Amino acid sequence: MPNFCEDPNCTWKSTQSDLAFFRFPRAPARCQKWVENCRRADLEDKTPDQLNKHYRLCAKHFETSMICRGNFAELSTVTWNLS
Repeated sequence: MPNFCEDPNCTWKSTQSDLAFFRFPRAPARCQKWVENCRRADLEDKTPDQLNKHYRLCAKHFETSMICRGNFAELSTVTWNLS
């Protein structure tokens, strides 16, 4: 099953390329920051666990320096591509 990017202006899905997709963080404060940056009111009532399990953002919305290849990615700052 493909992953879809949750940014409202993005149409990327995992079957289109080898672009990485990232789960929303489980840490409440970081998760809330991602939801705010996403600007999607429908995500505001979801718990961090729900968001982590079911929602993703593609790598296009992160600065390259924020992406760590491996098991320990600390992605707390989201750079949105608004074009």
